[in-house]
Amino acid sequence: MLLVLASAGLVVAAELAIAACSPAGLAGILERNRWSMLLNVGVISAAAGLLWAATNRLGVSLALMAAGLLFTSTLHIRKLQLIGRPLLPWDFLEWRQVTSLAPTLLPGAGSIIAAVLALLLLVACGVLVRAVVRARPRHPLRRVWRWRLAAAALVYLLCISFQQHLPLRRLFARVGVSHQVWDQRSNYQVNGLPLMMLWNWEGLRLEPGGEYSQAQVLSALGTHDVGAGAPLRGSEEPVDVVIYMAESLWDPTRLGVPLSADPIPFVHRLAAAHSSGHLISPAFGGGTANAEFELLTGMSASFAPDGSFPYQHYLLRPVEALPSLFRDAGYHTVAIHPFHAWYWSRDVVYPLLGFDEFQSLTDFPSARLEGPWVSDEEVVDHILQELSDEQRPQFVMAVTMSTHGPYNLARTGSEEVEVLGTTLSPDSRHILTNYVHKLRRMDQALERLVRRLEARPRRTLLVLFGDHLPMLGPNYAVYREAGFLTEPWTDAQRERMAEVPVVLWSNFPMEKRDVHLSMGMLTPRILEAAGMRPRGFFSFLTELSREVPVVRNDLVRTATGEYLPPAEREAVAPVPGSSADWLRRYRLLTYDRLAGENFSVTPAPGHRLAGGP
Repeated sequence: MLLVLASAGLVVAAELAIAACSPAGLAGILERNRWSMLLNVGVISAAAGLLWAATNRLGVSLALMAAGLLFTSTLHIRKLQLIGRPLLPWDFLEWRQVTSLAPTLLPGAGSIIAAVLALLLLVACGVLVRAVVRARPRHPLRRVWRWRLAAAALVYLLCISFQQHLPLRRLFARVGVSHQVWDQRSNYQVNGLPLMMLWNWEGLRLEPGGEYSQAQVLSALGTHDVGAGAPLRGSEEPVDVVIYMAESLWDPTRLGVPLSADPIPFVHRLAAAHSSGHLISPAFGGGTANAEFELLTGMSASFAPDGSFPYQHYLLRPVEALPSLFRDAGYHTVAIHPFHAWYWSRDVVYPLLGFDEFQSLTDFPSARLEGPWVSDEEVVDHILQELSDEQRPQFVMAVTMSTHGPYNLARTGSEEVEVLGTTLSPDSRHILTNYVHKLRRMDQALERLVRRLEARPRRTLLVLFGDHLPMLGPNYAVYREAGFLTEPWTDAQRERMAEVPVVLWSNFPMEKRDVHLSMGMLTPRILEAAGMRPRGFFSFLTELSREVPVVRNDLVRTATGEYLPPAEREAVAPVPGSSADWLRRYRLLTYDRLAGENFSVTPAPGHRLAGGP
């Protein structure tokens, strides 16, 4: 009983702290499901019980659980404040990324996190040492009871973890306890942190969304041929392709906040004269890897559990993607990103996608900086250097860093664009000023790149786009104060908060087309613009984009402008030919190519996948 009461106290304290730091305040505690809260108490009790059985010291067990819950709750609160997303189990698999970016999130954040970690480690070590030194525990258990406690705690944790595969699922459904993997913010708000940390580990598993077999995959492809290999190219000379993913590129004039000048005048001129529009990003304020994944592979990150990243969790083998397709067509393929090669596991993933070469931070010695990051001018220099080799066609993807946050650093005095008016608070005005300053520098570097590409004798295609909207202040502060974001969120609002600019520029004549698609659906258009014929899965994407152009984890919009409700998005057996059926087929093909048997990627004779023998 003492174990359960102490665990209940820990859960209540953690949930009160989380609620107090949320936008809803302590009133948010009323949204918790009382049955879920009882399950949370059981989770903490079971975990502490396992420690008690192992150490035979109740105080040590509860102290360790308190330290762990304090640390986890602190990270959860901070992540919610910064980017509006809950803490997920796989965040702990990416500790190098967290620690490398921590100092840039807020001044002093890195030292604060380090101090908290050190303090918790010292407390934990002190408690353990004290427990070992103490000869007699205060609440000893006989050996038989320790075994019984361990067995009961383990059975409870296993039953709760895998409840969806047990009759327990029906009981949980009756009392309103459900795992809403498609909306993790609501999931945590209703069910609580400990339970969600336990359930979401199992949620890492990728699902096909229905029956999976070769026949089902071929049926999903429809009339599109299987295993096309490299797309075919016409008789014209090959087109050099440059993919330019600008970090946090967005159009801040959409906010309606007066500015002293247009921060991206060159981008606007390009958009007016060439194919342009918006891509629907799978991320906000971070998660560049998922934007890359969608554009390069054509697959949708929305079919993976909310908060997971295919680069790190599923992409473990060669995958047919833009780099591999161009490489198999005779191109030299290179990726350029002026940051750590291991970040988002790019050093492992890029060869699997078909890149011959990866230039990372170590290839930018003595680089010019824009704030804490390598400037876009340096990235442009690397792109032009790659294109100087005209012995064979080039496929170059560059991911920039200069427009990355934080945007709350001290001003440099060199800002060319000022935020006018009194719409924003001083803090938000400061954040927006720094952001538009970074955009202005990016715009200037981009103009230099395009001017050089214009003069090239070789036909060249440039695909410019942003990976996601910038995180302008905690809890969407700038967006809210400007009136760009209002409550309650609607599907149209969600789509608006995911729209990033895209331009397809070329130094040769090309039809001007409007673009408004999810990122993965731009992949076949890039192939077409480069004179390649999309086939197989990529041909399927072309047809899909005409029926369901927007697919994201929290919204699906059809070509007629209708947003599909969650029930239809999750349907296992939708009406054939319906929008929900197109979504089912897309999910199944994504699963097949990412985690299945590759039934949709049977190589043509002589063709090899990226990274193959």
